[in-house]
Amino acid sequence: MCAKAPLLTPAPVYEQTTQFIPIRSLAQMAKTKVIVVGAGIAGPVLAIFLKTKGYDPILYERLPSPAEGGLSFMLQPNGLRVLSLIPGFIEQIPGHSPHRMIHCSSLDGKEDILVDNDISPDRMREQFGFPLIGVRRAEFQRLLIDTAEKHSIEIKWGHQAIEFEQSEDAVEVTFANGIKDTASFVVGCDGLHSNTRIALFGKEKANFTGLAQFGGLSPTPPVLRGKFVSNYGNGRHMVSYPVAEDKHSWAITTREAEVKEDWKTQHVEQQNEIRRGPLSEWGFGAGDLVKTGQKIVKYGLYDRPELKSWFKGRIVLLGDAAHPTSPFRTVFVNARLGLIETNVILDGA
Repeated sequence: MCAKAPLLTPAPVYEQTTQFIPIRSLAQMAKTKVIVVGAGIAGPVLAIFLKTKGYDPILYERLPSPAEGGLSFMLQPNGLRVLSLIPGFIEQIPGHSPHRMIHCSSLDGKEDILVDNDISPDRMREQFGFPLIGVRRAEFQRLLIDTAEKHSIEIKWGHQAIEFEQSEDAVEVTFANGIKDTASFVVGCDGLHSNTRIALFGKEKANFTGLAQFGGLSPTPPVLRGKFVSNYGNGRHMVSYPVAEDKHSWAITTREAEVKEDWKTQHVEQQNEIRRGPLSEWGFGAGDLVKTGQKIVKYGLYDRPELKSWFKGRIVLLGDAAHPTSPFRTVFVNARLGLIETNVILDGA
């Protein structure tokens, strides 16, 4: 049975502008209820900060439980600065910090090291206040969920938002299971295929970029211990970094025919084909990662139109729902944390 298409009944008095709404200024009274749609990364972080500011957030997630999907990302100093505002959180992050950043060229059979920089935790703290931390997405999400629950934030799994009806002082959300809930504001953190975004601005065409990406987790080869590496080849690029003492996460971007944007693990035969393919011959440890890759995923990279506004009335978008970007550009994971800080922590503080 197919879920209904997302619908929005707009409040008659609201005028859309290109200004970003300062969330703190939207509600001065304590315990203002906020529905946060999506319990991935941005949603739980936002809910925790809202709770500490006196709001009453509730998280709704379409999946029945925390997902194992996705690979990993690199938390950078600007993102960790925001997360440090949650007491004791950074110390619990189940990741690993690299010590060297290396850029390698593997063009026309010639291999060369282009850049070799010190990015050790001590060096990064000295320069930026925080280190780099590579972390698996699923493990990081579980930590966020646990932290949100410790802050007494209710999380409702298996609830897909499909309709939003605004009035002058509230938003009623209808879910695919027939449940309805009402809050003063709604924040759509429901990711790349955001129902909240569709309800606000309609369904948009996603354009295939001509690029596909595949990646996985591998035992760390001795040559890559403590290293954050970019490998450049003819028409392809690989990035890899540690996410545990003995594990590296890696992803390769290359030109291919159109591939679905589904992030699904490849079948055993498809994974073996990648492991035995020409990329397994790459130098500087890259080939070793490909040969030993586990749960290899593959997905197409798509562009979506830029929105002129990220909100309508009492509904606002955050994260990939607002500004979806290529997954290898982990700077945007950290940038969206910065947006949360700017609009919840600093505004009106």
